[in-house]
Amino acid sequence: MMKVFWIALGSLVAAVMTGPAPALGPVDLAAELPLYSKYVWRGMNNTNDWVLQPSLDVTVFGFTAGIWANMDLTDVNKEEGEFREIDYKLEYGLGLALVELGAGFYHYQYPDIPRYDTTEFYLFGTANVLLAPTLYIYKDVDKFKGVYWEASISHGFQVGESVDLDLTGGLGLGSQGFISSYFSGQTSAPDTDFGTSLTDAYLKVELPYRPVPLLTITPSVAFTALMG
Repeated sequence: MMKVFWIALGSLVAAVMTGPAPALGPVDLAAELPLYSKYVWRGMNNTNDWVLQPSLDVTVFGFTAGIWANMDLTDVNKEEGEFREIDYKLEYGLGLALVELGAGFYHYQYPDIPRYDTTEFYLFGTANVLLAPTLYIYKDVDKFKGVYWEASISHGFQVGESVDLDLTGGLGLGSQGFISSYFSGQTSAPDTDFGTSLTDAYLKVELPYRPVPLLTITPSVAFTALMG
């Protein structure tokens, strides 16, 4: 999976650097440098202190190659200044009149605990209507045999010439395989087990501020909780 990712990313970058603009079509580069007071993933508190989570995405013709990382900024996990997780993404998205659809892969890499490295396949869809209802379905195809669903709604308000207010709420559901893998450490759970339970819920408030073109600063507050 990682080899495929680097080949795809290299091809995209080479196309951006060498291809004629009319042949390339729209190219989107997105870089983020978020600072969070905790690292919470699917309701689970992975780092109970400050973290830095840089990311880079390159999108051409609907195909996206991306890399994301988590760095602990304190010694709460005895790894201050170290990248404890690096994720690689390959995705294809299709925008239609009333819906946006897509599919892709995530490869999760843990430099200090390689036995936890794994890969997920996912599908997603967003309806272009009020509250933008969105559904993601993640299926582990490597280490942890389980399925995770995330359903969310969101709405944005313009509160100033360059400031928005974005509200998002979501629910997560996990199959018995997902729950056994991540909460009981039983990685041998059958991947055909689709019995589900509510696992987590979250609410998020963001204030994207665009002081200059190509730069957005986003203060945010999020509440998340494990369920059941």
